[in-house]
Amino acid sequence: MSGKPRLLIVDDEPDMLDFLERVFRSEFAVTRFGSADEALAHLQTGAAYDVLVTDQKMPRMTGVELLEHIRESHPKLVKILLSGFTDLPEIQRAIERCGIAAYVVKPIDSERLRAAVSEALARTSS
Repeated sequence: MSGKPRLLIVDDEPDMLDFLERVFRSEFAVTRFGSADEALAHLQTGAAYDVLVTDQKMPRMTGVELLEHIRESHPKLVKILLSGFTDLPEIQRAIERCGIAAYVVKPIDSERLRAAVSEALARTSS
């Protein structure tokens, strides 16, 4: 991999997008979207990323639904799901059907999130 790994962030909260971009911009080339619909349309153009960090609870399309839409077209993408809720059936569905590498509960500890992403990326690179 040349240069910084590519990270796609999807969250409907502008403050959370700003926070996540600050957490990752020194280590990743960051692209961000405020809705799953926008991110899906972008990914369907053939855009390639190494890591996707998405919120679960968003209007019109959840994070799990986004991951289900892209699981076949982006099988090597490292997927991280964020949520302020501990909805166990959704988490289980995401693990089984979407191959998420990590689930992080809000409020987010930036060091824990950074470590989860780094560990997931290292697992897929080896």
